[in-house]
Amino acid sequence: MLQNNKQETTATTFPIATYQVKDLAWTIGFVVAAIIFPALLAHTPQNQWVTGTIVNAILFLAVWRVGLVNAALVAALPSSIALMRGLLPALMAVLIPYIIISNIILIAAFYLLKKYPLAGIISASIAKFLFLFAVTTYFIKIAGPLIVMMHWPQLFTALAGGLIAVGIIKIHVKIKHFPNIKC
Repeated sequence: MLQNNKQETTATTFPIATYQVKDLAWTIGFVVAAIIFPALLAHTPQNQWVTGTIVNAILFLAVWRVGLVNAALVAALPSSIALMRGLLPALMAVLIPYIIISNIILIAAFYLLKKYPLAGIISASIAKFLFLFAVTTYFIKIAGPLIVMMHWPQLFTALAGGLIAVGIIKIHVKIKHFPNIKC
């Protein structure tokens, strides 16, 4: 019984940082996914809604699977690489550090509220949105379409990504509780 309890708690724990080979492999996998999905969808209409949701889901999943520190690496690389590859408008270069900081705010807020996943998603999404809203409204003057990209879509894609991530986490936990079920 004690062994079963240990498995149950490890299925939903959120480490601060993980340095085992499998966890580093997961971190690399999350980074690659956060780079490849936006690149594949870069030229689709209204891609911000799809790619933003996917990247935010990856960020939430990274916090859950590999911890806060490793998730920060996942948060830092995609925007930088997307800009270098020409997937983002050049005018967004000035925003990349703020996008990275907003992603770190998202993962930190979610990590702090890890015992309450829904509250964590909502709080993290709002914190990310408020940070980007404040930066683009009061501190950095950018073109109208870029301002729109940094406002409400950030909140909605973070919320949607968080809900997708929690759904994936719940499915994972259920599968771990019923090892005879093959997916």
